[in-house]
Parts: sequence; C-alpha cells; structure tokens
Amino acid sequence: MKRFTTIALIAGVALLVWILTQTDLGAAARIGVKVGWLGAAAILALFCLTWLPEIVAFALLMPRRAVTLRWVWSVWLVNMVGEAFNVLMPMGSLGGEPVKGLLLKRHYKVPLAEATSSLVLMQTMMGMAEAPFALIGVVLVLSANLLSPEIERAMTIGAIVLAVLMTLALVALHHRWLSIALRRLERSRWGAKLAKLIVALDDVEQQMFAFVRRNPGRFSTALVLFFLNWAGGALEVWLVLYLIGAPQSLEHAWVIESAIVLVRSSTFFIPAHLGSLEAITVLVTAAFTGSNEIGLALALVRRARELFWSALGLGVGAWYNWREPVSEA
Repeated sequence: MKRFTTIALIAGVALLVWILTQTDLGAAARIGVKVGWLGAAAILALFCLTWLPEIVAFALLMPRRAVTLRWVWSVWLVNMVGEAFNVLMPMGSLGGEPVKGLLLKRHYKVPLAEATSSLVLMQTMMGMAEAPFALIGVVLVLSANLLSPEIERAMTIGAIVLAVLMTLALVALHHRWLSIALRRLERSRWGAKLAKLIVALDDVEQQMFAFVRRNPGRFSTALVLFFLNWAGGALEVWLVLYLIGAPQSLEHAWVIESAIVLVRSSTFFIPAHLGSLEAITVLVTAAFTGSNEIGLALALVRRARELFWSALGLGVGAWYNWREPVSEA
C-alpha cells in the first residue's frame, strides 16, 4: 500500500507540474490576489458557516450526549484537529478519524467503541449525502452541455457508482451483513488470531445498528445536515469566483464542486489529493470561463483556505496535547 501511495503521489505531482506548464502562473496569481483580505475573511466565514452542519450532524450521532452549544463547540475543536490530519496524511478522510476518536475518549469521556461507531457512521452518512449532491451535479452537467463527453461520462459513472455503494452500505447496516461475515470469519482458521478484531468490529456494528433503529429522527436530521455541508462547497466555489472577478451561476458552481468531490472520493489515497484536485478544478472551471488561469486561481485560493484551516487545527491539536486528559473512559 505504501508503494502504491508513493506512485500515486508522484503521479499527482507530475499532473500538477503539467497543469502549471499549461497555465500562465503570473496571470493566475494576479487573479487570485483579487480576493483581498476582506474577501479572504468572507471565504473563511462562509466555510465556518457551511461546516457547522457537519459538526452538528456528528454531535447528533452520539445519542448519549445532549446537543448543547458547549458540546457542539467541543466536537468542532476535535474535528478541526482530525481534519488537519486528513489533509496532511494519506487515506483522505480516514487519516484523521482515529485522532478524533482518541481525543473524544481522552478529553470528553466518550467510550472508544461509541466514538468509533459514530465516526464510521459519520463517514457512511457523508457518502450517502454526497451521492444525491453528485447526482444533482450530473443532471446540471448534462443540461449545460459545456463539458466534453469524456468528462460527462466519467462524472455520470462516478455518481452512479457512489450512489450504488452508499445504498448497499445502508442495506448492509440494516441487515447486519458485517455480523454475518464476522461469524463466518470466526469459524474459519483465522478466527482465533482475529478474535479481538472480530469482537471490536461486531461491537461497532451493534452500536451503529442500534443508533439507526432507535434514533430515526437524529439519523434523518444528520443526513440532511451532511447534504447541506456538501452544498456549502458549491457556495464557496461561487463566492471565490465572484471575488476574483469571474462570477458564475450557482448551477455552474455546483457542477464544479460535484466534479471536485467525485475526484476527491476516488483519490483518497493521495496525500492532500495533490494534483488531482487542481487538475479537475482547472479543467471544469475552464469549460465555463474559458480560462485555465481562473481555474488555477480558484484551486489556489481554496488550497490556501484549506492550509490555513489545517494550521489552526494543528494549533488546537497542540493545545489538546498540552491539556491534561479528563480521565480514562
């Protein structure tokens, strides 16, 4: 896996270099700085506003905790640290999840099994919410008829595959397919060696299954909130393009963001998705604006916001490291 990740990273860097050779970097930089300090503050404020639904949704997935402002703030801080690790480490959204679980256990007395089940359910539900977001993007792509047939086909296939996988994940959770698989594995020759892992996975699935069955209101609300979080990415694209002097409709911004999230999902093993996100951003944005430089400026502004937020997350992580753990849960 390490070798594959290294190869993918090299390929991503090579793709990024190729993009840079095809673009006027000076022009892209001049376009990007049009954002200005006030614009940068507006982008950060919008990001915080549209990230809040994800935080509240995650808080809802821990039913033993009341969703108070103080608890939402605590979950916000934990997620800042985890997302910083997600950006810096390979495996995409899986890189920082163990960090979140550890912080919840050490500093907020959330049992590790409960934290793990909530995090797994969170990732599953984010994928479920991503599927309709991407499908709406595909409908808008086909109606706009501005992208190449190859891109339209790739986005359509990607969105359909994502929707099918998320449907299967929901069915698997409902019918507890993991438990069935674990029981078969337990009876195999590897059962004794994997006994602890089997027990841990079974416990996580039980908690996820119990949450979905006993808390349908929280489950449905969280799913809507995760969708709003994805839609917030389209709003950010719209705002950045407006600030750099290349305004587009919200529909076009939705298409750009849906293409980006599909690529992000398929390149989770590349650290920071280096190269792949810039490529798709330039490619799709140029189809609407006629300019590679505008697409690169959009990608750079969003990277800058991502790096700034990650730096804040690492700062919060240092504070947690300095802070004395509450107790063992």
